[in-house]
Amino acid sequence: MFDAGITWLRGAVNDLHRKRQRRRDLRQAIEDVVEIADPLIRLAHRYRRTLGPAVATAIAYCDELVRVIPGPVRLHPNSYFDDPLVKAVFRSADEMEIVLRNASNHEPPGAEEEIFGLLLMDRTEKTVFGSSRQGDVVMNNVSMQAVTFTNHRIVARATNLQATMILLKQRILEVLAGVALERIAALKANLTELRERRQQLGSMYRILCGKPRVFELFCQSELAQAEKVREVKELLGATDEDINEARKAVETPDDTLLHLKRIMDFPADTLVVRPQSLRLDWKNVIVDDRRDTEAREITLAEFTLNQQLKRSAVLVRFDRK
Repeated sequence: MFDAGITWLRGAVNDLHRKRQRRRDLRQAIEDVVEIADPLIRLAHRYRRTLGPAVATAIAYCDELVRVIPGPVRLHPNSYFDDPLVKAVFRSADEMEIVLRNASNHEPPGAEEEIFGLLLMDRTEKTVFGSSRQGDVVMNNVSMQAVTFTNHRIVARATNLQATMILLKQRILEVLAGVALERIAALKANLTELRERRQQLGSMYRILCGKPRVFELFCQSELAQAEKVREVKELLGATDEDINEARKAVETPDDTLLHLKRIMDFPADTLVVRPQSLRLDWKNVIVDDRRDTEAREITLAEFTLNQQLKRSAVLVRFDRK
């Protein structure tokens, strides 16, 4: 009975420590995303309380994303031909060697012999022509798609897989905050541009209104002058309306806080990671089910940012050079 009580107490203490650590981690994550998006958000009323649930949602989403990423795949020049995935994503063992050397050069002295990380790369496709067999029929000059992976980069490097996963979650959260930064900066730039336009139109309006009196002998007809004044006045009115709308978006820290909160509340609208399966022949040509040819299937992850930017990825491990 006594032992059971001790076990329960230890479990309760451990739970308390975990809860406190989660609160500390959440608080730090809030400060990190605010620092990236717009440090002035700290002037907003109770910004931590406002951002807390949203950032917690984004953190949970980051946990889901990293679980989708396959790997880790071992990268080693001597085993380049042993793994179909490694053979597919690098054009040669020498190319892989260069990527690994660049990644190792950024590691601090004394780092562990084995390093984990996320291999990112651009995937491109081009049309090629060749022969294709379907059953007993061989067709020539068939249009096919060949896949090439370029711009390799290894990020979130660490000495164990768990540390790499933690770094990846932080990087993904930083990407979301970076998107908020871009949107807030664009809105602020738009407001500045509108105010500059308003100032120029105001100067033009004053000139037009004062011109008949100063240059009375050389001015255009009163009708033409009145038409110009009317046009500028209309532009001034429209610009004032645009400024009022733009001010509502980013004039105060509370306004910019809402932009960051919206992205953290709905992270899937900004960044998506999906499994990416490809069936390739030895030339990296995509093979469909109709083609009777030897092929290998590889599985990667595809990151998509703002429904436009895409990068393929896989977790890797390699020896430090």
